[in-house]
Amino acid sequence: MSLRPILFTLLACTALLSAQDQEPTEKQLEKELQKSSDEHMREELGVNDITTPLIATILKEFGTFQPLPLDLIAETPLDAVYDNRLQTALFFGSLVADGFMLTIAERPKDVQNIGRSLIKQSRALGVGDRLTSRSKSLFELSDKGDWQGMRQELVRTQGDVEKSMLDLRDEEMAHMISLGGWLRGFQLAAHSTTQRYTPDKAKILGRPEIMDYYLDRLDTLHPRLKKTEFVTTLIAKLKELRLLATNAETGVLSEADVKKMATLADQAEAIAIGPVDAEGKILKKPAP
Repeated sequence: MSLRPILFTLLACTALLSAQDQEPTEKQLEKELQKSSDEHMREELGVNDITTPLIATILKEFGTFQPLPLDLIAETPLDAVYDNRLQTALFFGSLVADGFMLTIAERPKDVQNIGRSLIKQSRALGVGDRLTSRSKSLFELSDKGDWQGMRQELVRTQGDVEKSMLDLRDEEMAHMISLGGWLRGFQLAAHSTTQRYTPDKAKILGRPEIMDYYLDRLDTLHPRLKKTEFVTTLIAKLKELRLLATNAETGVLSEADVKKMATLADQAEAIAIGPVDAEGKILKKPAP
């Protein structure tokens, strides 16, 4: 459905009520106009609460995995700089996942370092102003040891940047932020499960419908991007993960399956935030 008839009707109503000097109603209609426009835009771009795996739900599931592989998080290059928005978005999502997991481990100083890096990456995405108040709140909550509050603030941070991407009509990057968060959370959860395997944990990892969602989002990237070695390799790794998830003989991933998934997740994450050149060629191949 076209947005033009909606805009025309609401604007006409606003003009009529303005002539009748009904200021409170006019303001209300302006809000309704903005809300209608935002909802329509989100629907057109495929970003909504039904089709998008909410980062809060995904990370809440992954947050139940113990013990956490803190050594992997410690290896994150917080000062990483990318020359392309795609990797910047993926890295931003990965940082949100790291921060979320660090609140589970109750590491306030590490969470603050993540917060600083999030500000840097958001500026690279062109939406740094929205993160200022969030980062201050995150630091205050970490000083108080409010772990639940920090988790909520990190999710709101991701939501703010997604909203900014939509405001810029940059829906591809909104999806890539979500993918970055899921992939990193999945990687950490898979490693946790290899250390202390349970069928319940394995069941959470074996979710091919989520993998299908992100593969579909990658398929909507600009054709030029889709042809790059970077994107084609990332897609190939995610397809391997999906195949493993759907081929589990008993319906639940075995310990051997989980180990394979952890390796594939390592490779996919290394591609997502590793160095590439201006043509999208991978400069450092992930370990086999």
